[in-house]
Amino acid sequence: MAEGMHSAEARRSSSTGHGSGHGHGHAVVVGGGYAGLVAARVLARRFDAVTVIEADRIDPGAGPAHRKGTPQSRHPHALLARGAEILERLFPGLRAELAAHGAPLSDFGCFPMLYPTGWSPRVTTGIPLQTFSRPLLDAAIRRRVLALPVVALADRTHVDGLVLDAGRRRVTGVRIRVRTAVGPAQPPSHRTLPADLVVIATGRHSRLPQWLTDAGLPAPAALSVDAGLSYASRVYRRDAAATDPDWQASLQATLAPAARRGGAVLAIEERRWLVCLFGADGEMAPTDPGGFAEYAASLTNPHIGQIVAAAQPLGPVHRYAGLGGQWHRYDRLRPWPGGLVVLGDALCSLNPLYGHGMTVAAMQAVLLGRELNSLDSEGDYRNFQRRAARTLRFPWLLTSSLDLGWRTEGVPLTAALSRRMLHRFLRRIPDDPTLYRRFLKVQHMTASPATLLIPSFVRRGEGSKGTRSKGTCSKGI
Repeated sequence: MAEGMHSAEARRSSSTGHGSGHGHGHAVVVGGGYAGLVAARVLARRFDAVTVIEADRIDPGAGPAHRKGTPQSRHPHALLARGAEILERLFPGLRAELAAHGAPLSDFGCFPMLYPTGWSPRVTTGIPLQTFSRPLLDAAIRRRVLALPVVALADRTHVDGLVLDAGRRRVTGVRIRVRTAVGPAQPPSHRTLPADLVVIATGRHSRLPQWLTDAGLPAPAALSVDAGLSYASRVYRRDAAATDPDWQASLQATLAPAARRGGAVLAIEERRWLVCLFGADGEMAPTDPGGFAEYAASLTNPHIGQIVAAAQPLGPVHRYAGLGGQWHRYDRLRPWPGGLVVLGDALCSLNPLYGHGMTVAAMQAVLLGRELNSLDSEGDYRNFQRRAARTLRFPWLLTSSLDLGWRTEGVPLTAALSRRMLHRFLRRIPDDPTLYRRFLKVQHMTASPATLLIPSFVRRGEGSKGTRSKGTCSKGI
């Protein structure tokens, strides 16, 4: 870490006032996970130096690995179509790189999903589905970001708070603790790291509200909704001698008020299966092998139980809970100090079951890049926070409306009406491939929700349960 930190400071010192072609000085990104790395990629186009601060120890040359700072990394991740498109623009060739490591790619419509209302039609949609482990994606992005000349990683570094100017109008840096040795033998050093911009990308457990109050500023109001969701996941080996199924992934959805159990199985790199069993409204899959298998067998979707029963497990079951959604309304906070930005899960953590979090974080990073093009000399990022809030309107409405279905009282009228409409769509989807295609485009944030209101008609022979016709899927992984 010390080497990376010193090199970042040296570049910042040498570039200040000399105009390296970027012109915005030094940016500090707090959080070296997915959202922080994508933000650093965008900032590297416009700043003379970018320092990514990460509490975990990171070996940039190492391959994919789970780490303490990403506890959800052992569970399924998938990019919606819009998120995948953004990443491909920021990191050209990323999809091919993941595929070269064994991450399968197919059409999302060939992903059999069992809703309480029936199976989704298995039809081609033009929406790509690539399944992989979170460590593989993070390692690929991290390698590319840290290869940028202006980016440095400060790992084993903790941020203790913000540094503001005398009038508390602008953030001018962060207070950090640097631990250069493992264990208690060497105490951490404390110092201030100056910055022209501080980006907070510290995930759903961000301490930014506390840092703001510590600095004498108000904390944001927050919207919260909790579906009582938990994940339990285990990795299995895909038998090289066995015939692969005609699907790459398969899912059974939970849905309020009655379908509390669900699960998914995804083919990932290195010929492995990732099986995730989830429960809503307080339901939890067991973490012991026998209980895990029984829970999988209890699901109506047969694919999940079959993999658990037949495949060889490659490790223990890992559980992750506390998956409620929370939206910190920084866009409404007054005053908002200059030189400060918050994005990703630190801004709004969404129920991961619906898959919007990584896509929204990528959208916000691109939005930040655009905002820098018109930024005034005061470094006022209030417009960014307002526009970042707009990226959350649809995913928050969708996820919160469905999650509030587990409540028996106190449900806002807007959420109740939205959930009623979604239930109507889900009842029609098994027999309406045209509607299903439109539904997926909305879910993947490539089309407006208004497109769901366009009348559709089922073509004869297309999409009824269990059938295959022109435009349907014929093979999987």
